[in-house]
Amino acid sequence: MWNEVFIEHRQISPMCTGFISWDLSAEQQRGAAWREKASCNECSYHSKMFNLYNEVIAKKRGRRTAAINLSIQVALNHIAISTTGLQKLFLGSNIPAPSTSSMQHSANVVSEIIEEYNQKDLVQKRKLIKEINILRGDNPNIINIQADGMYNNPIYSGMGKTPFQPATQCTYNMLENNTYKHSIVSTRQVSKLCSNKSEHKTKTKVKSHKGHCSANIEMHDSIGSEERWAKDCLLDLKNDGLEVQEITTDPDSSAFRAAESLFKAGTTNTQPIHFLDTRHVSANHRNFIKKMSGLKEIMPARLVSEKDKMLKRFALDMAARCQAEYNAAFDKFNMDSVRVKVHLSYACHAIVSCYQGDHNGCTKYSLVCSNRNSLKTWTEKSAYLKNNFKLNKSENTAALLRECVKYRLGPTMLNRTCKNTNTQKAEATNRAIRATVPSNVTFTRNYKGRVHTAIHNVNNGPGESIVKLCKAAGVPIEPGSRAARGLKNIQQHNEKHKLYKQSKQYTDQRCSKKHELYKIYDEYQEEKDYEKNKLLPTKRLAAKQPQEYSFAKKLRSRHVKNK
Repeated sequence: MWNEVFIEHRQISPMCTGFISWDLSAEQQRGAAWREKASCNECSYHSKMFNLYNEVIAKKRGRRTAAINLSIQVALNHIAISTTGLQKLFLGSNIPAPSTSSMQHSANVVSEIIEEYNQKDLVQKRKLIKEINILRGDNPNIINIQADGMYNNPIYSGMGKTPFQPATQCTYNMLENNTYKHSIVSTRQVSKLCSNKSEHKTKTKVKSHKGHCSANIEMHDSIGSEERWAKDCLLDLKNDGLEVQEITTDPDSSAFRAAESLFKAGTTNTQPIHFLDTRHVSANHRNFIKKMSGLKEIMPARLVSEKDKMLKRFALDMAARCQAEYNAAFDKFNMDSVRVKVHLSYACHAIVSCYQGDHNGCTKYSLVCSNRNSLKTWTEKSAYLKNNFKLNKSENTAALLRECVKYRLGPTMLNRTCKNTNTQKAEATNRAIRATVPSNVTFTRNYKGRVHTAIHNVNNGPGESIVKLCKAAGVPIEPGSRAARGLKNIQQHNEKHKLYKQSKQYTDQRCSKKHELYKIYDEYQEEKDYEKNKLLPTKRLAAKQPQEYSFAKKLRSRHVKNK
């Protein structure tokens, strides 16, 4: 570029000895890129305009887009900040920021590209599941899934603000349980919001106005209908020749009804089987123990406040004990549900005796508690209870403890959790989506694109995701460049971090940290000073007056009559 300018200047003004520099008064900004021309400070020489950026080959008529503008939008889709946030970064760095309109235009283009590309990637994931089933000798058309949905707002938090459910955007995901990766295989995005708000009158339906409409359900539709969104995902799987056999959800989900209705209607030929998420079952188990009548009275404490605290910690410990027994039996008997049930039927009695101070049954039937060979018992290892915790040995106490254990290790719950599956990866996907679509920012136009970016990120990893999406947007990252090496390092660090969090060392560290925190709490007993509505005036109830004698009332009544 500069050689061209020098040669042209010498040809036009061969005797000029002026200084050539950029003509800043004529520069043009193209988003985050610039166009400049050179001029001489002595003669009248002005060069042509030069693009200080690479252009993307356009499929439509018009000016070509700067590659850096699309690359920035691909990166922005992976993080929580939006156009306004990026402008603040530019201005805070003393760099002229791109205009809002130009950045929004680039974001719209990139969002559509990412959505289309990720849909193709999900199709490839579904084909890969069929290939894996063939290699294993299984039915290639059967898939086991875990499913969960998320909302931009809690659906029960709109008291007095809106007559509808307060959530306006929803994402429902289905992940495969056939492999250890638990890849996302189907997704559905639902939105009531449209960027053309003025076009949505009372009688205006979705997609019925001119221009782009980002809403795909009506305002009066129930956004919390997970059965409806799950049915759409199941039909996507059916279109690629996959039918769901085992479906794992949390206890409050209606996704199983969608699979069951498709089977009864003859759309699918595979009878679905519903399993509950073990993590949510443990949470419900804790709540069941806390609300159980008569249990607080048998806690070994003097004050009512101390009994309340001990009951909460006992609920945590009992839920953890039951789940630990189940996990140990599941591993020991190689996922044989019949042998697991038989073993846990004996372990239930051992758990009851264990909390009453008798560990003889634990030595014989428990897989996580034993007093043999100087091994620590469960209560001695517990982070929630003190070493000397022991309940009285009455029949009433034993009956209450049996009810607590039966909730988790009873035949009914064991049948609902016999595969020991959970929705942890689905919950992790929801957190990844929340990182790109934070609750404090509403992405009306590009909600779908950002969600698809998060899903592609979960399926491929952060480094690989950026490389593939940049290539799909027509702005490939050159292999071997510093940017490519940096993204490779991010990918490797992410994979290493995931393996570390699954290691025994990490789980032991978390357990020891929990022990330390509870020891500190027991020593200092944190005082909770926060109180709801503490400064608001409260209506004081009048103190009860001592009951008067009957003869006094009669005398008073006579006295009144005489007056």
